[in-house]
Amino acid sequence: MAAAVAAAADRLGDAWLSVNVSPGFLAAGGAEHEFSGAGCDLVLELTEHDPVHDYGEITRALDRLGPGVQLSIDDAGAGYACLTHVLSLQPAFVKLDRGWVMGIDADPARQALVAGLQSFATRTGSTLIAEGIETEAELRILRSLDVRLGQGFLLGRPQPIGALAACGVSR
Repeated sequence: MAAAVAAAADRLGDAWLSVNVSPGFLAAGGAEHEFSGAGCDLVLELTEHDPVHDYGEITRALDRLGPGVQLSIDDAGAGYACLTHVLSLQPAFVKLDRGWVMGIDADPARQALVAGLQSFATRTGSTLIAEGIETEAELRILRSLDVRLGQGFLLGRPQPIGALAACGVSR
């Protein structure tokens, strides 16, 4: 993580760096050590792989990191990333699990779920990010549901940090 932060510090411009972290890592103060003086805006994505035992610990850890660090619930709806995380932690971002996005263009139930989550996000000051967008039809429906941020192979493949300069991203 420290290597990613150091590599990104001078290359992100107005963008931010997202880093996956476990609840235990945050609660134990690991983020304070790894990300102090990052030199770029950070979004810590709370992984779905581990349970949160104490929401207060997570909130206090984030408060200690300061305003340049925001929280995202990664893969909301998968694993331990339940909606209780969203209610208890009030994250800046909620990343919709790919399972909710895949085939959304042909599934009214998925559309209704995402529409409800988008309404909730708007009312609570959070931003939805759709993960796993792979088709134009999925993207079209997500845009019609007012989901404005996304990631997936349709939008771009993962790249090394050095490729950012080629995309015109610089500080």
